[in-house]
Parts: sequence; C-alpha cells; structure tokens
Amino acid sequence: MIKNIIYKSTILVILLGVLTSCLDDFDELRENPNQPNSVPPSLIFTDLTPGATASFGGTYERMQYHTWIATDNTNSPNFNSGFGGSFNYSSVRNIEKMNEEADKAGAPEYKILGKFYRARIYLEMTRRMGDIPLTESMQGVEIPQPIYDTQKSVYLQGLNWLDEANTELGDFIGANPGKFIEGDVYFDGNLSKWQKIINSYTLRILMSLSKKESDADLNIKGRFEGIVSNPAKYPLMESLLDNAQLEYSGEDGFKQTYQPEQAVRKDAVVYASTYIDILKDNLDPRLMIVADPTKDALEAGSDEATVRADFDSYEGADISAPGADNSSKKLDGDYSFPNDDKYWNFVGQPGIWMSYWEQELHIAEAANRGWTTADAKTHYDKGVTASMRWYGVDETEITDYITNKQPYIAGAAGLTRVLEQKYLAFAENSDQESFFTTRRTGVPTYIFSEENGIDPNLGEKYPIRWTYPGSEDDDNAINYRAALIAQFGEEIDDRDQVIWLLKD
Repeated sequence: MIKNIIYKSTILVILLGVLTSCLDDFDELRENPNQPNSVPPSLIFTDLTPGATASFGGTYERMQYHTWIATDNTNSPNFNSGFGGSFNYSSVRNIEKMNEEADKAGAPEYKILGKFYRARIYLEMTRRMGDIPLTESMQGVEIPQPIYDTQKSVYLQGLNWLDEANTELGDFIGANPGKFIEGDVYFDGNLSKWQKIINSYTLRILMSLSKKESDADLNIKGRFEGIVSNPAKYPLMESLLDNAQLEYSGEDGFKQTYQPEQAVRKDAVVYASTYIDILKDNLDPRLMIVADPTKDALEAGSDEATVRADFDSYEGADISAPGADNSSKKLDGDYSFPNDDKYWNFVGQPGIWMSYWEQELHIAEAANRGWTTADAKTHYDKGVTASMRWYGVDETEITDYITNKQPYIAGAAGLTRVLEQKYLAFAENSDQESFFTTRRTGVPTYIFSEENGIDPNLGEKYPIRWTYPGSEDDDNAINYRAALIAQFGEEIDDRDQVIWLLKD
C-alpha cells in the first residue's frame, strides 16, 4: 500500500506543478485537454503528511547520539551547520488545493486534517525561527510583503486550530462511524488514530511552551489538563500500536540510511559518549540492544555473551575531542558501533514521526511541573516501558528498571530523570524533538569544544534557532528587519539570538 501511495505522490508533484505554476493569475489560465486540472485530495494529503527521519543521519548527530569518524577525514562534527530556516508556504498552498479538491469530492475529512496540517506547518516554522508571517501570508499579489506575527500570536492561532481540528474530527467520526481516509501512509485510513495524533501533537506543542506556563493568554496548564482529563473529547494514544511510524522493507525507496549499500557508514558511524554514558550510568538494558561492545572488550573477553552483558564493555566517542584523536581511537577498537545484527541491514528500526512514549513522558513532565492532576509515576512508567518494548527489552528487565534502577522520583531530580528518559527514548528517532527538549531544558548536558564548531568566546553554547531565509532581506526587507529589531533589539539574524519561546 505504501509503495502505491508514494508512487502516486510522485505523480502528484508533477500535477501540482501544473496546477500551481500560475497561482498569481488564475484568470489567464486556459484549459488544456492534455493536462489534468484536478487531482484526488488523497494524493495531496499523502504529499503533505510529515515523513519520518531515518536513523544514523546528521539530524541525530546534532543531538550527540552518534558521531561520524571517517578514517580519511579527521574533522570533528560542526554543530553550527544546518540552522538555515525556510518558509514552508508551498505546503500551505497545497493544503488550500487539497481543500478545493475535498469540496469537489464531498470529502470534508481532508479539510479537517488540513487544518491540523496548517497548524503544524506554522508552529514548526515558528519553533525554529521565531516571529513569522501568518495573518498576511499567502496573499500573493495583494500583500507580497507580509508583516511578521509575533511568536506568541502564532502559537495562540496554532493551538486554536489544533483544538478546532480535534473537535471537528471527533464530530465527523461520530457522524460517520467506520469512515476511512485514503492516502494515509501511517494508519491505513483510521481517522480515530489521526484524532489521537492531533491531541498528542498538541501536548508536544504545549510542552514546548514550558517557559511560558504562567502566561494567562496561553493558558498552558488549563489546556494541558483539559486534554489529559477528558479522553472522551480528546482521545490520546493508548499503546505502541498508535505510533505514527514507517516500516522499512528493503525495497528501493524504503531502505534505512545505515545499510549495506552505504558501505562507508559501516566504519564511520560510532556512538557518542553523551548517549552511551547515560545508558551505562542507568544500567539501561537498551544499551545491549542498540550497541555492540568495543572491539577491545570483545578481544579481551573469553566469552562473548559475558562481554555483551557487561556495561563496561561499551564506550562512546567523546564528540568534543580532536578528530584525529577520535579516528585513532576508533581504529584501535575503543568505541562501540551500532549493533550489527539489529542495524546493518536495509530495515533497521522503523522511522518515527510521533510516538506513544513521547506522549506519556510529556504527561509525566507536566505532572511533575504541576500542570495536571495525572499521576507522574504512572505516565513515567508507561513512557519508559513503551520505549523499552519498542526495542524488545525483556519484560522482567523492564520491571526491574522502573522499580529499582530508574524509578520515578518527585521534585527537581524527578524532572531531570523524566527528561533523561525522553533523551533515551528519542534516540535516532522523532526528528528534531530531542534537540528541542534539550534546547528548552538543558538536559542532557551536551559536550562542547572549539573542535566541534563552538566559538570559544561564547563558551558552552549551542545554536538555538534557525535563521530566516536569505531571500527575506531582498523580498521583504522592511518587515524582516522590523521583526529582528522587535525580537532581538538589533538587525542581526543569527543562530544565537534568543527567541520569545526560550525567554524566562
């Protein structure tokens, strides 16, 4: 089914090019009998659906889960790269086209999910860059140079759209039991699962606003509690079966990043100590599933099973060390590689967009912060258990872990524990969510040095925002510069400016 959907989506790209190439002047378009002037909304829906970021790519190196140590290239990773932002208005335009086609087809479910997608597109842009054009965006020739809306107002609008999408989808499901949506790559058209995703995503967005929990306009605590305490109106994910994940099949177009056709990765990708050390310190059984022992440990041990069961057999690379040092240590067998049996194939692990464990750990964090009457320990246990089950950890080990090794604890120490478990659960999945959590909370502590692109004059500091598209200073200079001054007090657009979202 997924192959069919992706194939049709490729056709869609061609069709949308025809349909949107002259959007600024529809009156001049003439019908061409040899060109399509309509596409099913399902194809546009597929094209708009967020994808999953495959494991062991640069996205997850930024979060210090792994690092790339090529023998013939001894440079350290540069964490300053990859923070150039973009405005995703083409997708908003495609939502509008999908809505038109949905009206023609009498399929309002696409318009409802289109509202969810619209909210997500604007929220993901603002999470990265700060203030963005919203109210005057998409006006074409009428308003070619839109003003920038404040980040707070974008969040308010996005949250309202999400709430409307949940209500409208719930009403639609109630009036159309058994109705499925076509073009769905995650849930085979199950609209009830999509309603859960909308609400789980809303919890993600509310949690991203933790520094604004006292803002009366946003009403973060009230919104969060309103969702968690009312499952009839706001259904949430209930198990791993509700994960929005893509299975890799090994066929062309459906292969993991870390796989035999990318042979250079076999010797270059090693785990980072930031990730491995937390697993070791916590005596976490996921370590033995995701990693192989170091070559040194395997050669020194008399029995492989014993070596693999020993936490001291695993070592991550110091991501801040000089590249030449790490290259030498890698060649000497000092570092752990991804588990060969699990990952070195075309399937690896599924790609995750949104997960049940993320939702449960968000609720645990919110409960720890006093946002909800939900029990923090219950949701902590559910989140950690879900992540471990996804990796295939034995049930007795899971029970021992959440009962004895890393049980939930209250207070500030408990909050840190929840955040560490988020970091572990986000390993090599869920795209940027691990980075956003660490940016917001400082957990875990990233390792820095001048070697990996950190300016020694700035101290231990990561880039914290994406810059605006370079074209803005040419195409919308007055509003662009006004937005910089309004946010940062000066006309400087760089990765170190603190956006409203991150200000206490």
